[in-house]
Amino acid sequence: MDIAPGQVVEFLDSQRFVCAVCLGRKGNRYHLLTHLGREINIPSARILHVSPSPFGIELPSREEMLKTLQSIQKIREELAEKINLEELWELVQGEHYAWLPKDLAQLAFTGETTPDHEAALIRAVIEERTHFKYREGNIIVQTPEAVEKLVAQRAKEQEKLKRLAAGSYWIQDLWSQEEEKKAKAVSKLDDEDISYWTKAIQDFCIRGDDSEHAPAVRSLFRQTGKLSPTAPFQTMVLAGIWHPDQNLEVLRHGLSKDFPKEVLEQAEELAKIEISPEEGRQDLTDLHLVTIDAPESLDLDDALHFRELENGNYELGIHITDIGELIKPGTPLFEEAITRATSIYLPDLKIPMLPEILSQQAWSLHKGEIRRGLSFITELDKTGRILDSKIVRSIIKVKERLSYEETEGLVEKEHWLAVLHKLCLEHQDRRIENGALPMPIPELNIMVDSEGRVEIELTQPGKSRFLIAESMIIANEVAAKFLKRNKIPALYRSQPPPREQIMKGGETDLLENLRQRRLISRGILGMEPAFHSGLGLEAYTTVTSPLRRALDLVMQQQINSYISKGKPLHSREDIEKIAIYIQQGLNSAVAVRQARVRYWILKHIVQQGAETLPAWILEITPQKVLAVLADYLLTVELPPRRDKNYPTDRPVELKVRKVSPRENILKVTWADDSA
Repeated sequence: MDIAPGQVVEFLDSQRFVCAVCLGRKGNRYHLLTHLGREINIPSARILHVSPSPFGIELPSREEMLKTLQSIQKIREELAEKINLEELWELVQGEHYAWLPKDLAQLAFTGETTPDHEAALIRAVIEERTHFKYREGNIIVQTPEAVEKLVAQRAKEQEKLKRLAAGSYWIQDLWSQEEEKKAKAVSKLDDEDISYWTKAIQDFCIRGDDSEHAPAVRSLFRQTGKLSPTAPFQTMVLAGIWHPDQNLEVLRHGLSKDFPKEVLEQAEELAKIEISPEEGRQDLTDLHLVTIDAPESLDLDDALHFRELENGNYELGIHITDIGELIKPGTPLFEEAITRATSIYLPDLKIPMLPEILSQQAWSLHKGEIRRGLSFITELDKTGRILDSKIVRSIIKVKERLSYEETEGLVEKEHWLAVLHKLCLEHQDRRIENGALPMPIPELNIMVDSEGRVEIELTQPGKSRFLIAESMIIANEVAAKFLKRNKIPALYRSQPPPREQIMKGGETDLLENLRQRRLISRGILGMEPAFHSGLGLEAYTTVTSPLRRALDLVMQQQINSYISKGKPLHSREDIEKIAIYIQQGLNSAVAVRQARVRYWILKHIVQQGAETLPAWILEITPQKVLAVLADYLLTVELPPRRDKNYPTDRPVELKVRKVSPRENILKVTWADDSA
């Protein structure tokens, strides 16, 4: 393309059509004066159209050229508005694939056409981008299929812009300080555009970058100027859709405390089934069974009886509510329990594995109620050694309910619970000799009231909780040996030795226990029995909490079926499939529990207005220092100190730099000036 001085050219600049006159050539670029009064240099590739010079041989003054260019610009704008590209497209459809602007302009306009008509046609084509497209000096006719697709795409883009505008106005009103505007915004929640945004924002808050709505939501909040990372969440709170303490982790994992209709219907039917003599259960209702749990607990799945035998040994019975026989594989209730895998207990929410009509009523071991049981009867010598054991399908009735606090008092007196506690200590010592690493660490109790106020305290496990825990270990040990001995397909819990062992086991020093806990290996859930280093047992499973753990439910089913029918209920292939669901459910439960506990800890720090926090040094590396907050047992990361002085034998004070529960941020540093 060779353009002479004085010729008028057309080009695009920032999506705007610019009319200019050529003043000359500078190398590979043309020096132009635009109708806007700017002088620029552009390559020929950017030029869309060239017109003959409207001037004489010599160029007039700058002012006259600008006046002429502005007149040409106005003419072309007016001409472009008159063109009906859809009609023109229908006229030429099926004739030529490509047209010269000059030829097509003659069809688009009546009468004589000029370069201004050509340039106006090019403008209209580029702006409309549907029926024609401009390519290398030619105007290409789009196919009907392409036009249909582009028309749908344009409509979608227009709808998107309309929705973005509606969402922007809505958010501005919702965040307004004027109550009338806020009320107006809340009243629009059912509007189609606003409903789209509330769902999109919720999905973005839950899934983050994985949300398909992430780009749109980010664009929306950029447009409204709400750039805080928590703005989308706060918008849902202002709209009344979410609570300020909304648990996003539960939503992220698709968890709910509610059950599907078919599960609830099955639960209601199962709750009505009474014990039948045909079940062939042994009547143990004459035994003095005791439950030991927190006063508020309703899902009671284990009870104990204890007595001295004539030979001087002791009989310990661990009686578990037997529910496995009633929950048939493949039914809605079974599938739901396996998917959930476990009940999840959070400071502000409980997500049960089974409907409460079963877990807290019909199948819970309430005092005075006849229940089905799977009873683990063991004979212990005076050193806590298990001499004999048997598993019995039973009928049981709890005679006494004790709280942990009541049990603590009885353990200190001349009571059978005191004898049992001593035997449990002996049994634990035997496990420690076999490599077990009990690490008694205080329990973090978080209480949240209806207004979101948080109270946190650390409590020691106590003798009563230890007694129950050790009794359950005995029952689970007996169950694992039974499954292994009879080659019943099962899931076993095992644990490799710790990466490093810094204590012998049984020590009570909190800091040493916390340091050792960081060094233990991850537990394994597998089909083959293997050594559990944390418990010091050759084989281990869990069967003592079928109301709250799917693994316990399935293992109970295997044992129950083998005792009553001589064969397990589930095949090895069944167990392998079940294990996948259980592991997924357990992973979700751990993630939800850890995230929610951390959230409430951070909120407690905010509510306390803490500027410093006491901590203990746990681990020192060249890149970072790990400490544990003394009041929360929460691990935090610190920068290395310049003086390299790390007191590991006494508490240190840490300065709170930033804490944000919603953003999951806790940044601390050394409180003194040496860091």
